[in-house]
Amino acid sequence: MKKRYLKIFLLLCLLCSRVNAQESRSLGPFVKHPEWYINVTDWSFYTAFKVAIIHHITIENTGDVAYKDVQIRIRYYSTAPSTHGTIVGQQEGVLPVTLPPHSRNTYLKDGTVLGSGSSLFYVGGLEVLGAIPILD
Repeated sequence: MKKRYLKIFLLLCLLCSRVNAQESRSLGPFVKHPEWYINVTDWSFYTAFKVAIIHHITIENTGDVAYKDVQIRIRYYSTAPSTHGTIVGQQEGVLPVTLPPHSRNTYLKDGTVLGSGSSLFYVGGLEVLGAIPILD
């Protein structure tokens, strides 16, 4: 009788581990490439006293996984007539937000500091670099 319960227990353990392995494989792209599933559709930016502030960021998460701490990069472009539109710098930062799966919302309405900036340049080219998946 004990052997029978032991066999059933072992079979259940194997089945559970197999299901977990299949689940982790199916979530692989969501974990390895969160930038594929996070889209910034709208955002505002200003510079005050050489401090870059980003606010009212509308972010869409099309993935099956929640994410936090979205890593972004923005590019600064020249406004000088002779070099207008050329990239003169970039700034990377982390947006302290949590994105539920399959969601679209506007975050950081009060703004967050992204780093240093200048009012002599215009900003564009916001790019999502990654995020931390929440798998709980």
